[in-house]
Amino acid sequence: MPTKTFMNLSKEKRLRILKAAKKEFSRVPLDKAIIANIVKDAKIPRGSFYQYFESIEDLFVYLIEYMYGVDKKKFIRCMQETNGDFYEALKLNFSNFIDRLKVEENKQFRINTLSTLLTCKNDLSRADIISTINKVDDFIDPEALPIEVKNKKGVAKVLDIIKMIGKQCTEKFISNSTDADEIKHNYNQYIDIVKTGFSNTI
Repeated sequence: MPTKTFMNLSKEKRLRILKAAKKEFSRVPLDKAIIANIVKDAKIPRGSFYQYFESIEDLFVYLIEYMYGVDKKKFIRCMQETNGDFYEALKLNFSNFIDRLKVEENKQFRINTLSTLLTCKNDLSRADIISTINKVDDFIDPEALPIEVKNKKGVAKVLDIIKMIGKQCTEKFISNSTDADEIKHNYNQYIDIVKTGFSNTI
């Protein structure tokens, strides 16, 4: 996690460092990332890096945590844009997500993040990274769910199914086996099936 020194920086400088980190982690997986590239793009002295983070792994974990928080806020906005329709919000959120993945840097960041799970050799860092990455697809805050959904029996299992659908569709898209329009259509169909099945539960 970042130091107090980092958190006391201006918002503009913090975001500049995170943007530079995302660029580097999009270029290569974590195990090949170079701090010098990050500080150069962020326009900060190399020595100051360790005033902000203990290691490049520490920065990576924080960046994922930060993006996870942003994704949760994006889903809440989708809920608002669809007038609280949980399932339509899922579709809108996934569509927006796929559109972001059309940008090569975003797509490569996702690929490299998954690659990091296989290449990280430090056991402690690996445990932290796995725990953090696994939260990325868990962007739905249960408290944001409509009451009629939240109070349904088996809601946790349904959320797990939705998470698996999102992962599978995302993997098909980033592997170039399915184009954007088709994967959005497939995702929407899966969500409609979940909605129908869940609505019929007692």
